[in-house]
Amino acid sequence: MDFEERPNSEIAIITFLPGETEKPCILELLEDVLYEEVEELRLVLGTPQSNSPFGATVGEQNETLIRIRDDADKTIIKFGETKFSVSEPREPGQSVVRKIPVIRQGDTSKVSIVRVHTKDGSATSGEDYHPVSEEIEFKEGETQHVVETEVMFDGIREMRESFTVHLKPDENMIAETQMTKAIVYIEEMNSMADVTSPSVPQIVSLLMYDDTSRAKESAGPVSGYPVVCITACNPKYSDYDKTGSICASENINDTSTRYRWLISAPAGPDGVTSPMREVDFDTFFTSSKMITLDSIYFQPGSRVQCVARAVNANGNEGLELMSPIVTIGKEEGLCQPRVPGIVGAEPFSAKLRYTGPEDPDYANLIKLTVTMPHIDGMLPVISTKELSNFELTLRPDGTRVGNHKCSNLLDYTEVKTHHGFLTDATKNPEIVGEMYPYQYSSSIRGSNTLRFYRNLNLEACLWEFVSCYDMSELLTDCGGTIGTDGQVLNLVQSYVTLRVPLYVSYVFHSPVGVGGWQHFDLKSELRLTFVYDTAILWNDGIGSPPEAELQGSLYPTGMRIGEEGRSVVNFKTEAQFHGLFVLSHPGKPRYPLIATPHTTTIYFFHIHTCFSMLPYERRSP
Repeated sequence: MDFEERPNSEIAIITFLPGETEKPCILELLEDVLYEEVEELRLVLGTPQSNSPFGATVGEQNETLIRIRDDADKTIIKFGETKFSVSEPREPGQSVVRKIPVIRQGDTSKVSIVRVHTKDGSATSGEDYHPVSEEIEFKEGETQHVVETEVMFDGIREMRESFTVHLKPDENMIAETQMTKAIVYIEEMNSMADVTSPSVPQIVSLLMYDDTSRAKESAGPVSGYPVVCITACNPKYSDYDKTGSICASENINDTSTRYRWLISAPAGPDGVTSPMREVDFDTFFTSSKMITLDSIYFQPGSRVQCVARAVNANGNEGLELMSPIVTIGKEEGLCQPRVPGIVGAEPFSAKLRYTGPEDPDYANLIKLTVTMPHIDGMLPVISTKELSNFELTLRPDGTRVGNHKCSNLLDYTEVKTHHGFLTDATKNPEIVGEMYPYQYSSSIRGSNTLRFYRNLNLEACLWEFVSCYDMSELLTDCGGTIGTDGQVLNLVQSYVTLRVPLYVSYVFHSPVGVGGWQHFDLKSELRLTFVYDTAILWNDGIGSPPEAELQGSLYPTGMRIGEEGRSVVNFKTEAQFHGLFVLSHPGKPRYPLIATPHTTTIYFFHIHTCFSMLPYERRSP
């Protein structure tokens, strides 16, 4: 069955003629289609015969072992090819089927079951193609099955996409699976390569946006001012006279160009540079996907690169093109630190004052003013709550809105108090005109950015943040406290003190730092003292107006803040009429109240009797 037998008889004799020392022993193997494991047989030398006077003998090596390997009949299941291509349908609702053959080679006498499934690559199941996961059963004698994959129309202009088809091992553990992965390429009818800018973009400082030819002569963009990414289809491109006609023929709309930015930290003392990293962190007032990159993202020596994707008039996106890497200049800057190359926390000034009733805009409010020096690349953050985790705090989402109600982290639409540090104004009214090009351009820099930078005097390198709050806001929203106990100024005056905590952080972007930011934190406490004349109140009291029908006087004897945070006033009264002070009456639902002449706010309060005496008419003589 496996080989032709050589019996121990004369038909299997091997004859050595005189002078011969070696003879072949021919063993004929028989071919079949069944796969078998390794088999063995033995060849044995029988009794020798010879006409020699000395005869013949068989040596010690009188037998040999032969192993038969059946690799040709081994069962193998695999894909017919490893790469397939299919064109995406042209119309919505259409689909195209690509057939992928799965073949079995070798012994087909047994049943094998394998699973075939798809896996996403750049193509997405459910959007670009229908996913497949099915079992294929090879019955006895079957050598091929076909798997059908269906490609759908998605209507998106994109590059060639792909997905993979995979073979799982034989569940019956009979066949070996080879070439277990095949790639299916979906060829786009209109690829993104059809929309491509004619040249790579350029990076210049926004100071030179109107004269990009000067950028070639400079040592790099200056620190402290935004940089701008200029594509070949932008009229301000240095070679626009050559590229403009190409952009027009390609129907590219430069105002719809998509941007992203990459940045790396300055090189070390040994000249070794860090890898470029994408700037994917947006703050509440800046975006990393605009034509400009704000100056908080880089510092002197930083390396910057922009990536632009062209978009035509139909909204179809093209390929991305990367600009050459530029290095931010170290010699020039708008607000350089006192010691070059070193940043840290500089002294700041904070003031808290009462505006009074005469202020035309913020009457009877408490004005908080914070002034701090500016350094190129610095982001100033102030709040009455402790600052931490700037990766989360600076994000545009609502986390900072709930945690920092009295802070410059809130845009004017997010402020919950009556006033905030940021307003809807985008320009400082005290500054006439622009000190620097495009300093107040919302289309280039964004309105959110301009509202924040309104508080920066770039010529003086000074930030000034101003906001006004009433007493309730400072105590409820800003974390302020009031102390009264033991605060006697002199014999005729006493005072209460308002304390407001203030946290100031100097924040700098760091591509290699933990969380992307490094910061220097300072803390202070602001105090505002209110003085009142106690002797006058004790001697003269508070009397009713002369024209009032009922006359009386009220003498405050003490004021304090209770355990519940409420104002507690102790007083005595002197009635100048015949009758009683009634705390409540079932027939007349009236409530005691206080109203101030400068505001429309009315405060209701409760009266408790601490001590009383009989009316004059009912006293005993």
